[in-house]
Amino acid sequence: SSYINGYPDNTIGHNKTITRAETAQIFYNLISDKDVHVTKTFKDVPYDAWYAKAVNTLASMGVIEGVGNGMFEPERSVTRAEFTAIAIRFADKETEGENIFRDIYGGEWFYDSVVSATDYEWIKGYPDGTFRPYNSITRTEAVTIVNNMLERAADKEYIDSHIDELKQFNDISSDFWGYYQIMEAANSHSYDIYGSDEKWIG
Repeated sequence: SSYINGYPDNTIGHNKTITRAETAQIFYNLISDKDVHVTKTFKDVPYDAWYAKAVNTLASMGVIEGVGNGMFEPERSVTRAEFTAIAIRFADKETEGENIFRDIYGGEWFYDSVVSATDYEWIKGYPDGTFRPYNSITRTEAVTIVNNMLERAADKEYIDSHIDELKQFNDISSDFWGYYQIMEAANSHSYDIYGSDEKWIG
């Protein structure tokens, strides 16, 4: 199933940042059993907000956390470190691995999550050896982590030959580095697995 949507103007906003509320909605979309007993709410998450169910459900599951004093800050951009930590908690993965980044240090709250996500090959840093944990994550970077977490990889051959049948976005084309990551996330599809390859069948 798809787990991200484009905008009304038929763009995907590939370089836009993602808010903490949008992040909660992405991971909420991935839950198969959404019948979760809500035990946690936040002062700044109104009960009728579009993201309230996602935020409160994931917080009750221990996947996302507030920022203290009963607050969640739903409209703040989520950082690369925060998104990575949420992915590790969502997948309920062990935290282990070796730090390869020169700007990640032991003792930081996100250290184990970032190191582990690197070990699982969910994330990569920048060519200069940094991870830039406090930078806001882009929509493309976010779906890349989620696809890797889910072991989902777009069938490029199918996409290229069925382009007219798939959701397309005005602001990206196939020469963009994250094009196939976004197509994987935005288009619901059925598939078979051959070895480690995902082959779309419809």
